[in-house]
Amino acid sequence: MSKNEKILVLNIATDSKDTSLGFAISWLNEFSKSYLEVDVITLNKGDTSPLNENINIYEINKNKSRLFAVSNFYKTINLLTKKNNYEYCFSHMSAIMMLASYPVLLMRKLKSIFWYTHAGPKNLFNKLILLKASLLASKIITASENSFPLKSKKVTPIGHAIDYKTFYKKIDSFSKKDFAIVSRISKSKNIEESIEGFLNSSASESGSILIIGGPLTNEDEDYYEYLLNIYKEHKNVSFIGPVPHSELVNYLKNVSFHINNTDKGFYDKSVLETSVNGIINFYKNIDYDKNIPSKYQENLKFDGSPSDLSNKISSIFSLDQNEFLEIIEYSQEEIKNESLDTLLKRITRVI
Repeated sequence: MSKNEKILVLNIATDSKDTSLGFAISWLNEFSKSYLEVDVITLNKGDTSPLNENINIYEINKNKSRLFAVSNFYKTINLLTKKNNYEYCFSHMSAIMMLASYPVLLMRKLKSIFWYTHAGPKNLFNKLILLKASLLASKIITASENSFPLKSKKVTPIGHAIDYKTFYKKIDSFSKKDFAIVSRISKSKNIEESIEGFLNSSASESGSILIIGGPLTNEDEDYYEYLLNIYKEHKNVSFIGPVPHSELVNYLKNVSFHINNTDKGFYDKSVLETSVNGIINFYKNIDYDKNIPSKYQENLKFDGSPSDLSNKISSIFSLDQNEFLEIIEYSQEEIKNESLDTLLKRITRVI
């Protein structure tokens, strides 16, 4: 890797206001520090204002027509790969773009790296798309041992790449304040179960819970409306909605605890970001064990049910100040390995 080289990036969106995908901005800016130019073909919105000058955005779906998007994609990738000598093509969370780009990448003899971290699609068509994309990618990188849903020798877990410096907060004393759920609003995140777990715990008597994030799909929208309706009478349950990822840290100032109720296969960066911010995480997924001292895992890991979460929340207050600080300091130190600053080193090591 040298400053004379260029890379091509394919992604879903380059939108700093997106709570879930806004972190792609920081990834691109990190790439731009080490490459002469970063060319980005983005499926949806292209937001250039927070990007470094040597990042070029090519938005292919401006009029929301699928036929136009496909035509524009091939026109754009053909033109870019013909006139540029890229080190590699990096596809970020988009199996369909990884698959669609293969004929052009093969013709140009350009290797591809496919980043994907998710439990995987539910419907058969999207599963087939992901399978084909993984077969055609030169290398696959993911966040954890369980965050890529298919078995492949190409897969290398490298951790996430969070903006450690932005989220880090030194904690000298721990006060037991409010709770939060930072997540896309989706049934797969088991948000209702998490809210019920909080409401049925002793913490709900004096504390509140913030749900930060919004829906992405029509199904998510229906679930969001359902949640808003059933909790509208609860004054200690607040739905903040989507916030720009770059502003997320401002919403965590009065939060002491975070709940993540996702199954194995999800490895949400919100757990890492909140942990670095000095927030104690209740979690279900075994992948987060490594960021918690082993003697406290029993206090924080629950089985996904509201009743078990309630018990864990109610019993956590038996820990003293030093024990809370021990958990926070341990998590902050472990998560340094998943900092944005080390992203390129981890990717190029896979190459």
